[in-house]
Amino acid sequence: MASLDPEEALRRVDAAVGGKITRARLSHGHVDIDCAPQNLVEVMTALRDVEFLSCKFFTFLAGVDRSELVEDGGGLEVLVHVYSPEHVLHVNVHVSVELEAPACPSITGVYRGAEWQEREAHEMFGIHFDGHPGLSNLFLPEDFEGHPLLKTFKLPGRFVKPWPGAKDPEEASAGGRG
Repeated sequence: MASLDPEEALRRVDAAVGGKITRARLSHGHVDIDCAPQNLVEVMTALRDVEFLSCKFFTFLAGVDRSELVEDGGGLEVLVHVYSPEHVLHVNVHVSVELEAPACPSITGVYRGAEWQEREAHEMFGIHFDGHPGLSNLFLPEDFEGHPLLKTFKLPGRFVKPWPGAKDPEEASAGGRG
């Protein structure tokens, strides 16, 4: 199993999906590509099925809140990482989605392992994955309101309770607060 030269890896990915992506670059030896949501399933299928890529190993899918990065367009991002053991090739696929009504096609038909990770991104960021077999919550109660990993999510207030015990003798003699 020979590792691909990063420049060769970039050329191969561009040859396979160049017409369906908006940008391809190298980052720390990995190929990073940007893809529009409507092209995601086709791009992921090509990464898996094109013989000179063979990215058969789905590593992860995650939501990213980029709303404070106005210079990069802000919004939310779906980040998918796949790997080819045959070519020792890592590919990160970045998909920008709207902050107001975030939606992206599901890739569970390409990589079955994405099912729970899409559910988590839906639950924590509010990203809807069109075609997903069941976007029920993994961690939060079904009646939970909001998406806790969004930067706009307001954490509930906490009440500060006074310490019920007496001061330590050293603290009391030193005039410490309490």
